[in-house]
Amino acid sequence: MSKLKFFVFVLFMIISVSEIRSQVFINEIMYGPVSPNKEWYELYNSGAVPVNIQNWKWRDAATSNPIRTITTSSVEIPANSFVLVCEDTANVRTVFPGISGILVQSVGWNALNNSGNENLVVYNSTGSTVDSLTYTNSWGGSSGGYSLEKRIPTGPTNNQANWGTSIDPNFATPNRQNSLTPKPYDLLLKSFTITPLFPVAGQPLDMNFVIKNTGINTANNFSLNLYNDVNFDSIAQNNELITSKPYASLLSNDSLIYDYSIADIDTGLKQYIAKVIYTEDNDTLNNKIIKQVYVSSSGSGTGGIVINEIMYDPLTNESEWIEIYNASGQTVNLKNWKYKESSTTITLSSTDLIMNPGDYFILAHDTTILNNFGYLRNLQSNQYIKFSSSMSLTNTGETITVTDSLNNTIDAVTYDPDWNNPNLPDTKGISLERINPGFASNDRSNWSSCAKPVGGTPGLVNSIYTQNIVSSSTVTISPNPFSPDGDGYEDFALIKYKLNVPFAQMRVKVYDIKGRLVKTLANNSVTGSEGTIIFNGFDDSNQKLRVGIYILLIEAVDDAGGTVDNIKTPIVIASKL
Repeated sequence: MSKLKFFVFVLFMIISVSEIRSQVFINEIMYGPVSPNKEWYELYNSGAVPVNIQNWKWRDAATSNPIRTITTSSVEIPANSFVLVCEDTANVRTVFPGISGILVQSVGWNALNNSGNENLVVYNSTGSTVDSLTYTNSWGGSSGGYSLEKRIPTGPTNNQANWGTSIDPNFATPNRQNSLTPKPYDLLLKSFTITPLFPVAGQPLDMNFVIKNTGINTANNFSLNLYNDVNFDSIAQNNELITSKPYASLLSNDSLIYDYSIADIDTGLKQYIAKVIYTEDNDTLNNKIIKQVYVSSSGSGTGGIVINEIMYDPLTNESEWIEIYNASGQTVNLKNWKYKESSTTITLSSTDLIMNPGDYFILAHDTTILNNFGYLRNLQSNQYIKFSSSMSLTNTGETITVTDSLNNTIDAVTYDPDWNNPNLPDTKGISLERINPGFASNDRSNWSSCAKPVGGTPGLVNSIYTQNIVSSSTVTISPNPFSPDGDGYEDFALIKYKLNVPFAQMRVKVYDIKGRLVKTLANNSVTGSEGTIIFNGFDDSNQKLRVGIYILLIEAVDDAGGTVDNIKTPIVIASKL
């Protein structure tokens, strides 16, 4: 070979290697799939010509692991395209059934680290490094099946700012453009919030929307549409349109905020769809958010799907459990609803499960709940009871939450052992029951100990349930007299009030027959025109009051500081003969 030919050959090799190194990049990594044998990583050919990866190799951080061959076959990555290097191509296709493009199964596999440092290096057939990446799980991705995506495919591979967790609905984007990669035109509906969280009928719903232009170019001529999804099919239809807000333009990386109110909402479960309408959008998957809210007849509670009973401290060899109750008056599908406590999340049902008004759903740690409550086997046959060993309620109290399929919080209770009946010497094996599902979830006066000898009423009406009696009177007490003796019958008095103003600050106090203050039920509490307060018959020192006649005083002060109501009425504590 002449010197000139040799020089041309070497120059060609240098240019070829340089081109490969500059046009093929590590672009996405699935290091924490939900199921085993489904790891993969993605290579992207950013060049204008195909690249053959025959006899290319790769390795990970563990020096003890062998260098693996990507493929021994002649496989070309087309220009501006991808190849997925898989631990097992068949398994990957089961997770992503619609996947297209090229998948190759590596000749052997080195497990990718889910924590700590991981180093991934790709070599061409001559042994030269094509691309390399050193990352940790703090960069993004997760063991929950989310991939680690590169934001700019041709950008720096070892810059943490250029990586993040996939935001794709499928948790990853194998063999297609990454969800984090900026698109020429892309509007993102960043947030949609509704306040108040537990609205009252007749009260306005205040809605807040944030739209961000995550595209490279200015977005022109788009709108934000709001729909009342009356049939709950999660599809925005023209006959459900409430309002449409047009916009002329939004600069790249800029955001806008829009506020909207809906007045005079009636009771019941509502579902709203917010959707950005933009004909030039390259990604319409991030244009829609669905929110649910339950509108109650009283501001004192949710009135919808509620956590209704909690067994957090069962007897030895018995099960923890909670009861969920449908007080909404409407059917609810529990598919993909979740229960959350501490760091634990449990799916209530992965299939359609219709909960009719008045139905109960039980979540228990194990089947020992059936030993004491054998009738629950009927619920079990109808799938309205679920067992999960992940459940672990603390005896000192914690927050437990129920969320719907869209991750909206439906009910949340921060229970406390102090909510138990103070007359009981020991509450082990006795559940906490909600007095009325329509009253506030975190009002301690709305909870007390089960009065049944068996210690709980899962799937049944609570033993201490007290009905809310609607009256046109200024104040109604029911029952009156009442007997707070812990037997489950008329243990609590419900004080139903109506005021002459829409909003006020209210003081509610109980005095004995000599005029001495014994109990403060509310002190400058903000209230609407009506509501309900629960009185348990105990004084401010949590001591049971004597049998006798007491005076209930209600003072309501409007926002100008003037007293608009001053009501006195007797309330009687009695005992059984």
